[in-house]
Amino acid sequence: MTATSKTPAPVSTDRGVPAAIADQLRSLIARGTLAPGMRLGQTELAEQFQASRVPVREALKLLSSEGVVEHDPNRGFFVTKLTRDEAEQLFTLRSLVEDELMQTIEWPEEDVLADLEGRAQRLEDLLDAGDRTRWWDEHKEFHTIIFALTPKKTIMREAMRLWMLTDRFRALLPLPRRASEERRVVSKHSLLQALRSRDRRKLIAARRSRREAFERLLIETLEARGL
Repeated sequence: MTATSKTPAPVSTDRGVPAAIADQLRSLIARGTLAPGMRLGQTELAEQFQASRVPVREALKLLSSEGVVEHDPNRGFFVTKLTRDEAEQLFTLRSLVEDELMQTIEWPEEDVLADLEGRAQRLEDLLDAGDRTRWWDEHKEFHTIIFALTPKKTIMREAMRLWMLTDRFRALLPLPRRASEERRVVSKHSLLQALRSRDRRKLIAARRSRREAFERLLIETLEARGL
């Protein structure tokens, strides 16, 4: 594995070292810092995360079970390559799980809505600045807050897992800094409007519209690249 442009911080032990390393690797893969097909050397990762090889290997095994990483017993661990077939299957699963999740969320109070609206504006500012790294982190936090409005935490965890698996495809798309179809796809206006008006039908439709538009853009890109 080649060195990343930004050295990961020492891992937190709050959730266990392997889980913390897996979280950071997911983030690096989703941003495109670790490209599809890249070999993930355990020694190099251990040095970067200031950990031993044992938790690094456990983290890689966890990511392998999720499909984010592939393991070849003779060659080691590699970032899973992206394919149209996988993308289509993941979006099918997301549609089923997220529609159910939106049916179960509890309406946020005013302070939560105000926080989400502030975060949405922050995401727009980061797009204008072309800051992919911070945009990706804050985009994940934004969706986590909304998904966490459900009392059905098992469904929420599955929705986030699928969201992360499809979000790693986002590295194939350019960051939309100006008005465009791509910029409209990541806009949070209709989603926030539905939450504020407590209109569940519009909420489900807003999530579905954005998800389907993202899938369409992604499939077009994958086809153009012959993947």
